[in-house]
Amino acid sequence: MFCSNCGTEADGHRCDVCGTQVAVNPTADFGATPQLSGWWRRVGATVIDEFILFIPTYVVLVGVGAIAGLVIGALAGSALGGFYMVKLLTRPEGQTIGNRVVSTCVRDATTGQLPTTRQVLKRWGFVAVYSLFGLTGAHSGTMVVGLFGLVDCLYPLFNVRKQTLHDVFAHTIVLNKPSIA
Repeated sequence: MFCSNCGTEADGHRCDVCGTQVAVNPTADFGATPQLSGWWRRVGATVIDEFILFIPTYVVLVGVGAIAGLVIGALAGSALGGFYMVKLLTRPEGQTIGNRVVSTCVRDATTGQLPTTRQVLKRWGFVAVYSLFGLTGAHSGTMVVGLFGLVDCLYPLFNVRKQTLHDVFAHTIVLNKPSIA
């Protein structure tokens, strides 16, 4: 098990390094040791989910945008993505369709249990906020979105717990879900 505060491995109820309380038995459905998901699996799940959401989001963006303007259309499209994420990640499986395909799931970083609705909203909202900066129309806004998105995407390569920035913010982790034999 890993400490949710400092990322070091912890064996008991408290982290030996920082003293943070650590869950004794994360999820029972992972066997003895849950395995953190690797970067490529995470990318695969994201690509699949974005592919699934592309056409519905575009339809909402254009439809609502034609009636209420581009900004409202973009907000509505983003809300659709949020609904998808929250609805699926708070179900007992803790997986979006992309997560199911690549056999990963999102969990609370401390307990290993399903994330709360608040955590999932924070996770999605983090990405939504920096993504919507691109609506400013300014070249600098687009650059901020691109740079921040790149840092968020690459952060698991340098983080001990393989978390993105939105995972750190929401206090979640992504685990490999063992296949059922």
